[in-house]
Amino acid sequence: MYSLKSVLSLGLMSLASTAACEPAKPAPGCGEVNVFYTGLPGYHQLVIDQGYPPAEADAAIRNSTIEMINAGYNVRVVLAGPEMDIERTRFLMKDVDWDVTGVGFGMRGSNISEVITRFEDNLQLFREETALTAPMVFNYNPWTFLWSVQRHIPLSSDCAGSPGKDMGLLVLCDDMCHYPNGTNPNGTMPYQY
Repeated sequence: MYSLKSVLSLGLMSLASTAACEPAKPAPGCGEVNVFYTGLPGYHQLVIDQGYPPAEADAAIRNSTIEMINAGYNVRVVLAGPEMDIERTRFLMKDVDWDVTGVGFGMRGSNISEVITRFEDNLQLFREETALTAPMVFNYNPWTFLWSVQRHIPLSSDCAGSPGKDMGLLVLCDDMCHYPNGTNPNGTMPYQY
């Protein structure tokens, strides 16, 4: 008669050897991962209301976008407040298979009900527009976009000299954004809706 301990040990060893035999999926290379990130525009009134310096937030978002591209990721960032129709963001997701989606901390960490409602709307949008396996990531400040993506989908090599694709940093904002000199530095949106 076999003892329960022997049977369990044999079962665990069999399970461990099976897992060890499965080939590891190779990490993706430079330019093979599509990232869609969204959040509030740096100069949005709701960013200001939460106490963030708008010029610093805007610069950090732009620099973090460039950092992700230089690290080898294909990146589109769409910044929109809760006053903008979520269908505009959906439209800007339609043309690409997104490997990872993210929402910025200015939205996720907000204590303003309209912003949290838009955060939830974005999560639902990601569920509807991406593969179920695509991770949703969250930064903890506007300087940690790359960190949030790399910890879930690291690339196989250093992509210095082989950046990802800039798929656009789009700001959807109306009179809720307060730019210096009253002008939007982004000009008009390159997509029609």
